[in-house]
Amino acid sequence: MFNRSKVARRAVVLGTVLLAGGALALTALPAWAQTKPVQMRPVTVKAPVLLVPYQLIEPLKEILAETAPKRPVSLQAASAGEIMARLETDAAVDLVITDDPDQRRQLLEAERLDLASEQVFARDRIVLIARSERATPIRLRPGVNLVVPLEGNLIGMVGGTNDTLARLTPRFLESLRLDPASVALLQAFPSMADLASALDDGQIPAAFAPASLLLHRPHLELSGTAPADLEVSLRYTLDIVAGRDSPETRALRDALTGPLAVSLLARTGLMRP
Repeated sequence: MFNRSKVARRAVVLGTVLLAGGALALTALPAWAQTKPVQMRPVTVKAPVLLVPYQLIEPLKEILAETAPKRPVSLQAASAGEIMARLETDAAVDLVITDDPDQRRQLLEAERLDLASEQVFARDRIVLIARSERATPIRLRPGVNLVVPLEGNLIGMVGGTNDTLARLTPRFLESLRLDPASVALLQAFPSMADLASALDDGQIPAAFAPASLLLHRPHLELSGTAPADLEVSLRYTLDIVAGRDSPETRALRDALTGPLAVSLLARTGLMRP
């Protein structure tokens, strides 16, 4: 015989009740049958770490804004002499740009770089940069048309023994055959960052530095360049760190060396490879 009480009890368990007209209506499920909402954790995207010479920080930001606008990248300044120490202590570095072929060879011999990943990113040149309000023309020698600071002011340069610019700048100055009075005005700074800070703060009115340092510094201007036969250039090489090769690092390398990036170099004060 049909047992209405058993059907009713089963209906409650299933979360329904039988109405007088025969229709079914949903009721609240028991606490044990309710499903709790799943808490979604935010996904953190790790930004690739790229070690670069100080003067390339702003140019790289400019290029990546066009070639990889949605790609997070951590740009960190490191001179050629600092890269080895950074790679020994920081396992999170993915790529490096160096301006020193000897330092790059040492990194390869120490197996710190991926042998198959080398790309020439760009070239740079050493020029005389001056604060716009503090410079005046002076004749250095026939064929060399530079502007130097007002007499008695210091001209900055990178010194020390652990930096590419510290080795190249004296050679450049020697080729210019500066007179003794100009040589006496030279003041060495321990790093490119220190030299740039002194220029920005007005501690010195001018400096011999890479042309790329001018980007986003409207208070500075290019005072002049040397003739082509005297020009001293920098060659920036981009490498993936050993053990860090991945689709993400290769994509970043390609974003910095592809046709669009190359077309943007002149805008940043850099030259094509």
